[in-house]
Amino acid sequence: MPRGLFLSKIFDTLRPLYDFRAWLLLLICLGVGMVVDPAATFGLAGYLAYVIGMWGAALMLSKILTPYIRLSDYADAALGGNMAAALVVLARVLLLICIAISIMAWGK
Repeated sequence: MPRGLFLSKIFDTLRPLYDFRAWLLLLICLGVGMVVDPAATFGLAGYLAYVIGMWGAALMLSKILTPYIRLSDYADAALGGNMAAALVVLARVLLLICIAISIMAWGK
């Protein structure tokens, strides 16, 4: 994979992190939360960071376990009516969910 394509995929993946609307919504909610209940706001932010981190770890582990499956190819075929591709997509999503639940339960 060429370096430019790799970097553009990374920036596309990280686009929600530098979206102005998302940051504006988060800052408004943070401001209201700090006025209403600061302890609960920090607790919620901590849990959100934990869950996002665990989903990232689950995604990495699922890609390690199934390195040759490009889910986008199978998703396109599944939307076209290919039942076998739909089963591959379902299996990969279930694997991801099971890994995420397992590491979240193990982490707590």
